[in-house]
Amino acid sequence: MKQTHKTILTAGVLLLVLGGAVIGYNALTKYYSPENFVPDKTLGMSADTGETVSADVIGESSADTSAETGEEIDYSAPDFTVYDADGNAAKLSDFFGKPLVVNFWASWCGPCKSEMPYFDKAAAERDDVTILMVNLTDGQRDTVESVTKFAADEGYSFPLWFDTELSAANAYYVYSIPMTVFIAADGTLADYHTGAMSDETLNAYLDLLVEYSKSLETAQQ
Repeated sequence: MKQTHKTILTAGVLLLVLGGAVIGYNALTKYYSPENFVPDKTLGMSADTGETVSADVIGESSADTSAETGEEIDYSAPDFTVYDADGNAAKLSDFFGKPLVVNFWASWCGPCKSEMPYFDKAAAERDDVTILMVNLTDGQRDTVESVTKFAADEGYSFPLWFDTELSAANAYYVYSIPMTVFIAADGTLADYHTGAMSDETLNAYLDLLVEYSKSLETAQQ
């Protein structure tokens, strides 16, 4: 009898855990739901998102034509507004003019934390790209204060940006983190990567993004 009760109790706990996981996932999906951005709507800067990233430049401008519908496809990066720790607003488009990388993360996300040292290093050492570290600030697990403390405790020096109004998350269909979006200097969506990256993969992407931006500039001259 005791064994039966133990089995029932174990099953009940397991169901509660699974139920919590489902609720948490559904909440995240609903909280950061798609608005304007479809990940496939990029020029396909890279053909491979593994450890080796090779150039695969497709298209010559921020607009192309769909072979299926004949309609013009807009590859411009959707704009959004985020805030610094002092509440000052900045738009994504404010940073156009240099290849741009947007990393979506949260302090409770293990894979996010695993790649953050590489972003911090790249932000400090590379002047050929701009890196925006956009925190999904839900006001509960992550607040402006807690995230600022987290970054300080970890010794990160990159500028922090807070998505307190879900403007960035909604614009870029952020349903899973970490997620990184790569944008050419002219504001053209180049590629995106979901999941944590190694130092080598990140820098391969950055090198490719710089080359890709130059190719677009040349094509538009």
